[in-house]
Amino acid sequence: MQFWRIPPTLGRSRTMSTLEALHAIVTDDRAPQIIRDHIVDSLQFALRNQPGYFTRKEIEWLAKWDDTRIPIAATKLLKDM
Repeated sequence: MQFWRIPPTLGRSRTMSTLEALHAIVTDDRAPQIIRDHIVDSLQFALRNQPGYFTRKEIEWLAKWDDTRIPIAATKLLKDM
């Protein structure tokens, strides 16, 4: 059984727009808090456990987020690069 995969170049180009969409949800006061928390927790987990997935530009952008959990994980990852 084969699964369709996004080519790495295509996946990378869409990652930033996905992160921007997630950021819009996290900063939207109308979004349910549980959804915002889940996005933050998921991104924090990905930064800590799958650091090679993100580009340096994406990590630098994540380091500037208002939520403290994501910038802490992103800044730590930038120091390790």
